[in-house]
Amino acid sequence: MGKSPKVLIDQVFESSEMRATLYRQCVEWGANLHAGDGFGFVMSVIWLCGNHYLSIGGTHTLAHAMASAALAAGADLRYNSPVVEIMRFGGRAIGVRLKDGRVIEARKLIASNADPRTTFVDLVGWEKLSEFRKERMSNWRFGPEHVLGTPSFALRMAPDYKSARHNPDINKCFYTIVGFEDDQQVSDYILQAYGGQIPDRPGAGTWVNSLWDPSQAPPGLHTMNGWYFFPRASCLSPQEWDNVRREYNGKFLELWGNYATNMTRENVIADKLYVSLDMERRIAMPEGDFSHGRLGHMNPGLSRAHIYRSEIEGLYMCGASAGGGGISAAGGYNAYKVIAHDYNLPKPWQQANRLY
Repeated sequence: MGKSPKVLIDQVFESSEMRATLYRQCVEWGANLHAGDGFGFVMSVIWLCGNHYLSIGGTHTLAHAMASAALAAGADLRYNSPVVEIMRFGGRAIGVRLKDGRVIEARKLIASNADPRTTFVDLVGWEKLSEFRKERMSNWRFGPEHVLGTPSFALRMAPDYKSARHNPDINKCFYTIVGFEDDQQVSDYILQAYGGQIPDRPGAGTWVNSLWDPSQAPPGLHTMNGWYFFPRASCLSPQEWDNVRREYNGKFLELWGNYATNMTRENVIADKLYVSLDMERRIAMPEGDFSHGRLGHMNPGLSRAHIYRSEIEGLYMCGASAGGGGISAAGGYNAYKVIAHDYNLPKPWQQANRLY
C-alpha cells in the first residue's frame, strides 16, 4: 500500500495498453501516478473506474433533481447570493453575511461546499483561525492532480474507429481514451502537466453521450465531451491560456483522425475548450482543481468524521475537498451522516425502503 500507483501497475500488469489505460485513470480520479500511494490507487482507480453513470439530459439534470428534492423537503434555496462572511459568536458559527449586506442566521449549523481556502481564510478570516487550522491551511495545496481541461465537440457523425473492424463494439464504448500508443507516452503526458507544461501529445479521455442519450444532440447528430490533463491555472498567463484555447482542440482533432478517420474538421460543427483558468474563474475551482485541493506532506491524522466536522462548532465541510471530486454527491451525503450523529437527526440510510 505504500508503493506508488505506477510501481503497482507495472508490477501487476504486463500489457503496455493496460498500463496506459490505468495510468490515465489515475489522472481521472486524482491518484498521483508517480508519487501517490497504493490505497488511493485501489480505492480511486480500481473501484471507481467501473462506476460510471450517465445523467439523462446532461449532468445538470442531477443538480435540478437534487434542488427539487431539497425544495420538496422544505429547503429555501437562494441563487446569486454570494456569501462574504461566516459569522461567529463565542467560538460558534451563527450565520452568514451576504454580499448585499443581508444576514442569514443559522439555527443549528453551517455547511460549506466551498474549498477550504475560501471557507476558512476568506469567509472566517485568517486572524480568527486556530493555530491548528492555520497550520493546516498553510500546508494546503491545489493540484497538480485533479486539474483537467474540458473539450466539447458538436459532431455530424460519431467517431468511427479503425479498430472497430476487429470489434464493432469499440464504436459504442461509454468511455474511450484516444491518442496514446503505449504506457510511456501517458507517463510523459502526466509528468509534463505536473511540471506546469501543456502536454505535447494532446491525448484525451472522451465520451460521446449522444450514443446513449439522444436528447443531448439534435436528431442524427452527436456530442463529444472529454478531459485533457492540464497544468494548474497559475502555471500559464491569461494570454498563454488564450493560445491553448485556440489551438489545442485542433491538435487533438488531428491526432484523433489517426484513430477514427471520419474525425476531420468537416465533421465538426463547433468545438469549445475550457482550460484550468476557466475552471477557476467560472466555477470556483482554485487552480482548476476539481477536488478543491488536499493537504501536502503533513497530515494531522484526523478521524474520518473530522474531515467533515471542523473545529469551529456548528461549521461543517460538505464539498469536494471532503468527499472527493467528481459528480457523486459523496461530500454532502457523508457530511450529513456526521451532522445527523451530532444533532440526532433522522438517518434515512438506515431505512429499509430507502432509495439511496
